[in-house]
Amino acid sequence: MPSHLATTIIEENQIMTNFVYFISTTYLKDNTPLNENVDDKLLKSAIKEAQEIYIRDVIGSGIYNQLQTQAFASTLTNLNTTLLDSYIAPCLKYYTLTEAMLPMTFKLMNKSVASRESDNARAVSVEEMTLIEGRYRDKAEYYANRLRDYLRTNTNDYPLFLNPGNTIDTIRPKSTAFSGGIYLPLRYDDCFFNYDFPNEEQ
Repeated sequence: MPSHLATTIIEENQIMTNFVYFISTTYLKDNTPLNENVDDKLLKSAIKEAQEIYIRDVIGSGIYNQLQTQAFASTLTNLNTTLLDSYIAPCLKYYTLTEAMLPMTFKLMNKSVASRESDNARAVSVEEMTLIEGRYRDKAEYYANRLRDYLRTNTNDYPLFLNPGNTIDTIRPKSTAFSGGIYLPLRYDDCFFNYDFPNEEQ
């Protein structure tokens, strides 16, 4: 098993399942600006969420489940090792940073949400955090499209990319990683729905 992978047993709905983290907290700290003191528990949660939300959507559940099975059994093929080392890991580290930004900046208390303070550092503002998160998301989306292009170019080596299965929980690869905030209305009238025009312009 590649050194940047980590395995654990997770209990969900009283069912014990094996879960393989495609990157470890050590890999994350060694390859990003993260401080060594960042809580591994926080990072493992962010890795799992980023892996399930973003990586599985990029590669599809067919390849994702195959990687989980092979990595846990230490039977990764050379092709899947290349996929993990050269394409998934760089993408996942940046998606993990975007997921970790909020819990690293704020913590949920019993009666409120509080910012994390340090004697030697100033907590960033929400605006600064949003800017940093956006920068890491841009990098994550770049590597996600790089990952997707690699799989599209090598569908003979990764047949599960085009044929991930047909069960009810099958996730097919998304066509693009980039997201935008442009709203396109279904009808022209929708552009002005509920808009309070001045009387002379109505």
